[in-house]
Amino acid sequence: MKKQSERNGRHRRLLVVWVLLAVVMSTAITITSVSILTKQIRTNREQSVIGAANMASRIIDGDLVDGWLANGKDAVYDETFEMLKNVYENTPHLKYLYVYQITEDGCHVVFDTDPEEAGSLADLQPFDESFAPYLPSLLAGKEIDLIESNDSFGWLMTRYEPIFDSNGKCVAYAGADISMDEISDYTRTYVLIIVAIAVVFLAACVVIGLKMSINQYKADELEMLKKQQQRDKKLIREIIESFAKVIDMKDSYTQGHSFRVAKYTAMLTKELGYDDETVEKYTNIALMHDIGKISIPDQVLNKPGKLTDEEFSIIKSHTERGYDVLNGISLMPELVVGAETHHERPDGKGYPHGLQEGEIPRVAQIIAVADTFDAMYSDRPYRKRMNYDKAVSIIKEASGTQLTPDVVDAFLRLAEKGEFRAEDDTGGGTFDDISNIHKNQE
Repeated sequence: MKKQSERNGRHRRLLVVWVLLAVVMSTAITITSVSILTKQIRTNREQSVIGAANMASRIIDGDLVDGWLANGKDAVYDETFEMLKNVYENTPHLKYLYVYQITEDGCHVVFDTDPEEAGSLADLQPFDESFAPYLPSLLAGKEIDLIESNDSFGWLMTRYEPIFDSNGKCVAYAGADISMDEISDYTRTYVLIIVAIAVVFLAACVVIGLKMSINQYKADELEMLKKQQQRDKKLIREIIESFAKVIDMKDSYTQGHSFRVAKYTAMLTKELGYDDETVEKYTNIALMHDIGKISIPDQVLNKPGKLTDEEFSIIKSHTERGYDVLNGISLMPELVVGAETHHERPDGKGYPHGLQEGEIPRVAQIIAVADTFDAMYSDRPYRKRMNYDKAVSIIKEASGTQLTPDVVDAFLRLAEKGEFRAEDDTGGGTFDDISNIHKNQE
């Protein structure tokens, strides 16, 4: 009876440790992911506000500033104003763009593109108290660092770029204020998604922990242990498939994508001569290859129009975010490989690490072919799937550059037998070229 009690206590402790490890890992993933997302958004906003201020300063002819302030507007002024408005309207998240001549008595408005309450030419704006630390440098015509503020105007990041006349004298500053308010919204949404994933993951860990404890407890009954292992595999597959459904539901453009890529990955893995255990493992990895997209904001992932560079950078980050979510899962450490490296290319032009053919994990080489084919040979809201033969020819052309040669060869052998052709494919489909397969896939 005492031994039975000791064994029960040992298994309870094992379960508690397992759950605590899952909680710690989920917390670490959440903190790390939020930190990465916030840092990336801040970096993109910094680059945007610096670029806007710099472009505005280059538009202004410094030799004309004093004349405009003294004599008023002219045709050149109006033309310059239109160019500044164009910069303002085409810089995402830019809240204010203006040009001030800064003197001892205050800021003299040269240009103000604020669509709601624009200052008039030569208006005098008094200095705000928060302006005091930067005033000596601005009066001296020097560059200053980025300014971050959070007041009645909102959470802003500000850049002042000096404007010089032909004699090298600073005659004004181009100022740009970019909004940082959305960072809180992005972070809040991202945290909610990660917490939801963590809850599911924690529940899965508890279930798996219980199963592992039972297996340990009945290790002497080999037949029962084998059956239990099969149930565990089924449970893991069901959990992974549930995550895959969540991934595909997140992206309205690629419904069913994860399951089709997993199916193609299994076919290719078998054709390459791998055993059933490896086929199953690679299939699970393929199901989770796009898990990083769960953390991409909906307004970016499902945007119907052309993505900005900032938005495309966020989309591409799904490989690193997938790594952050899956890294450290000891039960299946291979899951992280597919999520992180499925967009690497043999020619070294992939992302996120620019790996070359010999450096890319084998499962990622196989998923890349499956992923690329499905990107072309599946219907999307904005286009029909590509013609089957056309898609196969593009895969063949990508061998050695975008895709690994021997995996492409295996694909072509199966394609010649019609293994990848959909049952409802009667020979139709678009013949439009896809010049950059991976980018169009995104």
